[in-house]
Formats: sequence, structure tokens, C-alpha cells
Amino acid sequence: MLQLVEPTRKRDCTEEADAARKKAPDGHTILVNGALAAGLAVLAAAAVIWVPFLEPIRNRFADTDPGWVVATFVFQLLSVLSFVVALRGAFDRRLGWRESFDVGVVEESANVFLPSGGSGGLALGAVILIRSGIPTGFAVSRSAVLFLVTSAVSAFALITFGALEAIGVLPGNASLAGTLVPAAIAAVIVAAVILVPRALPQIDGTRGGKVRRGAAAAQAWLREAVDTSVDLVIGKREMLLILGAIGYYAFDVASMGAAFEALGGGGPALGLFVLAYTIGHAGAIVPIPGSAEGGLVGAFTLFGAPLSLVVGGILLYRVFHAGVPFLLGALGLADMSRHRHESVLDDAVEEAPKVLEEAEDEAPALTDGAAPGRTALPVSKAPYVGEAVSSKD
Repeated sequence: MLQLVEPTRKRDCTEEADAARKKAPDGHTILVNGALAAGLAVLAAAAVIWVPFLEPIRNRFADTDPGWVVATFVFQLLSVLSFVVALRGAFDRRLGWRESFDVGVVEESANVFLPSGGSGGLALGAVILIRSGIPTGFAVSRSAVLFLVTSAVSAFALITFGALEAIGVLPGNASLAGTLVPAAIAAVIVAAVILVPRALPQIDGTRGGKVRRGAAAAQAWLREAVDTSVDLVIGKREMLLILGAIGYYAFDVASMGAAFEALGGGGPALGLFVLAYTIGHAGAIVPIPGSAEGGLVGAFTLFGAPLSLVVGGILLYRVFHAGVPFLLGALGLADMSRHRHESVLDDAVEEAPKVLEEAEDEAPALTDGAAPGRTALPVSKAPYVGEAVSSKD
């Protein structure tokens, strides 16, 4: 079982591991961003309720369908749990389900309040794993694999649905600039990530300054992450990683679709909906609260959805998109804390017999002829103490 205690400092620390540690958010950062996100949500709700010209959005909420609201929650829960499945697959199933759940939901919770394209939570997860005893290189490498594969699902969705919309296979009315261009950009990015690190000569990090060493480490790290991703997905066909990454994306799209339906529907057709969702979420790359929401509002509006539906649907979606990971993340942190104390107790129980034995060897022997004022311990008590401690193991 994963030991969630401070391990002995590893000697296989790499520059990318140090970068992950520096990039990983601390509790204060998560708290501040969470407070900002909650404040923005309260302001948005107050605006919807009181601002006169937002009456169309209020009208949307007046006829909310409870069944679709439940579906929004269920799909979001399935999305987070799919991420847990993908994480376990990315780590070659070397983590148990309990550890995968704890790390996965904490990462997802961090991603909600740290808009950085999903990398903030993954960096936090890598640090948690490193401090939990997972070898540094393995933790950083497989966290990168998880990021690449989950991102690849979004990219391939953009390529597939953009191309199908552009050639008219899927229903929808959008220009080539809104369908084929995003698909082409996604295809170029995927090809660049796979081919460029190997096409360029390996940078010699032994010569030059800090920048050159950093570039050499980044190139080697990206090569390894891409090779491992390809091996897991195509070579080993790791179904936990594949299905988990697809479910993570697809259930989140379904959650937003259910939120739109809960407010009366009328959003873009399926292909355009997927494009708007994927393009809009690119706004999360900007590391400020509300960037993802702004990107989504802009994308769905450009694809022809009514503004009242877009704003209302995104508000409803974000309640569960933020709330479900937050609650599960709290459970994950509580379980980590409890597991850490359990591990400390387990270590104490394991070491107790040895400590007692060493204490007996070092202490003066007490016999029936002990000095006045000192009472000899019955010999029968010693094995009883050891047995009692061992019985707790």
C-alpha cells in the first residue's frame, strides 16, 4: 500500500521533478483561487437575480427540468471517476484503487480552482506521489503521460468533429473557419508534439548555461513521455488509460449538454457543441479565475447558441463541475490524512518489538535480588507486551 508519509529524500531527482515541485500549487494558492471562484459565482448569481437586462437568463432558470439537473450531476461524477481510472492506467496499475482515487480527485479539485490547462493539478499529483514514496522519475513521467493522453482525447475530438462538420457529414451550420481551421490546428499540434522532439537533434545539456540544460531536459522528458504514451495506448493497449481518458472527456461534454437541456435546450447540434466545448475550454490556459467560463461563453455564442441559454447553462454546469471535484477532493485529502496516521501507527507497531528488545538488552537485569526500593518485573510480562503489540499488526 502507498505510504503517505514523508519518505527519505530520493537520489533520482531530475530537473523536471524540481520544475513540477515549483509548479505545484500550495494550500494557500488553492484557497485563494477557490475563494475568488466562489466570489465570482456569488456575483454571477446576484447579477442574474437582480440585474434587469438579465431577465432572459432568469426565465431560463424558472423552468428548470430537475431530471436534467440530476443528469448533469451524474455525468460530472462519472467524468471525475473516469479520470481516476485513467490515472491508475497511466501508472501501470501500480497504484491501488484507493490511492488512485485519493490522488485523482485531489488533482481534479486543484484543476477546478487553478486554471492552467489541467497542468496545475497534475503537477500537484506528481508532488503528492513523490512525497508518498513513488520514485521521482516515475511519478513525473507518468503524470506527464496522463496529461498527454487526456489532452490527446480533446485534440482528436476537435479533429474528428471539425472534419465531419466541414464536409457536411454531421448536421450544423458553421463556416470552414469555425470547423476545419480548429481541426487543422489541433492536427498540427498533435503532430508537432509527437514528431518535433525526435526530429530535432538532441540538445547537449552538458555544455552551456542553465537555459540550455533546461531545454535539453525538456526535450528528453517530452520524448520519454510521448514514447511511453504511445506504448501504453498502442503497444500495451492499456484499457484503463484509454477508456478512462475518453470517459473523462465524454462525460464532461455530456454534463454540459445536460445542463443546457435542463434550461430548455436549443444549443448547437452535436458536432458544433463538441467543437464549442473544446475550443471554449482552451480559455483555461489563461491562469486567472473565470477564463474558462469566458472562453465557453464566447465559443458557444459564436456557434449560434442563444446567449441566455449559454450563460445559464454554463452557470449550472459549473456548479457541478466545481462542486463534485471539490467534495471528492475533500474526501481524498481526509483519506490521505487518515492513511498517513495509519501508516505511522503501522510503522510503530512494526518497530515496537525491536525497540522493546533493545531496551531489555540495555537495561540492567532485575532479579529477585534487586536493590532495595526496586521491584523486579515478572518475566512472564515481557512476552505478553510483545505479543500484544504484534497482535495489532
